Amino acid sequence: MSENFRIRFYEKIRALPKPLAMLLVLILAAGVINLLLGSPFPLVITLLVMFLALSILLTHYLDTNFTQHRIRSTFRAADQWSVLTRVYPLYKWVDLYRSADAVSTAYPFCNKLLTEHGLPLKILLQESFWESLRMPLKPPTLTPRKISPTEELFLPADTLWLIRDQTALPNGAIVRVHLISYGQMVQLEVATKESQDAAPIIDAILDHAGKHSIYRRRIISPVFQRQIKSSFRDDDGNAGFDLLFEPDPLVTDEKIILDENVRRVVERTVIDFHERRAELMEYGLPGRRGILFYGPPGTGKTYTCKYIAHKLETATTIIATGHALTQIKAVCDLAKMFQPSLVILEDVDLMFSERETNPYTPLLGELLDELDGFQQDDQIIFILTTNAIERVEGAIKNRPGRISQCIYLGPPTAKLRREYLGVLLKQYNTNAVNLDQVVSETEGVSQAFLKEMIFRAVQISTERNVDGEGVVMRQQDLSAAISEMTQGGGRFGKRIIGFQVEP
Repeated sequence: MSENFRIRFYEKIRALPKPLAMLLVLILAAGVINLLLGSPFPLVITLLVMFLALSILLTHYLDTNFTQHRIRSTFRAADQWSVLTRVYPLYKWVDLYRSADAVSTAYPFCNKLLTEHGLPLKILLQESFWESLRMPLKPPTLTPRKISPTEELFLPADTLWLIRDQTALPNGAIVRVHLISYGQMVQLEVATKESQDAAPIIDAILDHAGKHSIYRRRIISPVFQRQIKSSFRDDDGNAGFDLLFEPDPLVTDEKIILDENVRRVVERTVIDFHERRAELMEYGLPGRRGILFYGPPGTGKTYTCKYIAHKLETATTIIATGHALTQIKAVCDLAKMFQPSLVILEDVDLMFSERETNPYTPLLGELLDELDGFQQDDQIIFILTTNAIERVEGAIKNRPGRISQCIYLGPPTAKLRREYLGVLLKQYNTNAVNLDQVVSETEGVSQAFLKEMIFRAVQISTERNVDGEGVVMRQQDLSAAISEMTQGGGRFGKRIIGFQVEP
């Protein structure tokens, strides 16, 4: 019996219609009655018919309901096969599952099994009738995974693909994607008769996963620890190492207000460089670049980073802040994996200050090693931000090979304050507002102060709100907001809320 014929035979048995199965049961029952009561049919024929009916019914039941029997009905000698196993972090689960499905179903024959067993694939392939009865085919646990900021996909905890190709893979192969370690790791297993046949399948899956990753051209942030989730609807399990999708900030050219010199430098150093990188690399320029934004708090460093992230829509943006900065090697590995990429490291003075006073010296050395370790053709842009450039290690800010340019973002000029206030007040009725006076009263403040001032002025104006009138802003509303925000804090209070006060 040829392999193809045997496989088709077992497929027919598994797809046995219910009426035919009932007919076989009746034949078997008739045979028992014939044995008990006697009949004109010869004993040998009766036993043979009963044996065939029982064999078909048993095969149908076992191959339909038990994992091991389904595998063994497709590959008789699978217990002798070798198994190649790889283990990956949880964030690769969706990519591996989709890629395994795409690669496996491309073969002429593919039988997909959804089940759930905690045993390694090598154990599932072993032939044991009684043990096999403890491994039923059953609906697997489905776990939600984000595939974008607003979408999620429910993935099965255990999936097997039984594949065969008479030309490229005549002996067949078994591919498995399996959730392990309490849901914190994902395992990729490939079983083949010849051990050398497994590696090309895994390579094809990993190549597909890299090219079609759900994280490419997205804005993501790495998570390296247990975190409290923002809703009771969220699973509050151990996050381990995972990637979170961040929404597109949608900071467009119309929404960003920058000094013209700063805008020109940002455009050339980052945006134009990214868009024309292939051309520039042909002229010998390296594919990576480092930028350092510095200036007082609230002057738009983070907002400018969001603007750049929105503009670089063909890049993968990786945002690392706080604890994530302690895992700088993992962050850089992600940047290499998903390049072209934009890496935003915020408040770097907290971790990468001058080495003489830095309690995180090993992390500083790791960052320097990573910045120096990129190749000429790596397509990565680093943007570092700090409120205190004087604290940042000189080997970072003073080394052209690591940082291409330092860009200062300070308190907005009168012209920029007017533009910024115009954007913030656009949606309100401001006929009674003297904008020149507001600009004069806010000399030396940050963009963050202006935004909070408008919020407070809106709150004040709504206290006298007439039904259906909306927000009607008055000059005294803005003056009251400025007075309240600067009241009682003294010199240091003014620094906190955005006034640039000389020491």
